[in-house]
Amino acid sequence: MNNEKLYTENEICEILNISHWTLKSWYLWESRDIKNGAKRYLPVPYRLSGMKGRPKRWDKKMVDALVKYQETIVRGRNGIHGIYSNPDHFETKKYKKSIENTCNEK
Repeated sequence: MNNEKLYTENEICEILNISHWTLKSWYLWESRDIKNGAKRYLPVPYRLSGMKGRPKRWDKKMVDALVKYQETIVRGRNGIHGIYSNPDHFETKKYKKSIENTCNEK
């Protein structure tokens, strides 16, 4: 951790031009994916144990990883996290087509 700058959640959201809810959603989605067997794909922020509420902090390398992750996200209701953000995800053509392709591969 050395003496490099640590960024707050507000600064991260400002750099990425996203809301706090979006950042929290990314980590929520990741935790759900991990429970389903996926590997961690977002950086784990530092927790400042000496401060009230143990706030999260990110260093420059973590910020770069979040920027890279943001660039890979497919936008819209049926994007990469459509399963979480679109209540009708399982009825979309994209989902049904992916299921058909999976079944045909076996």
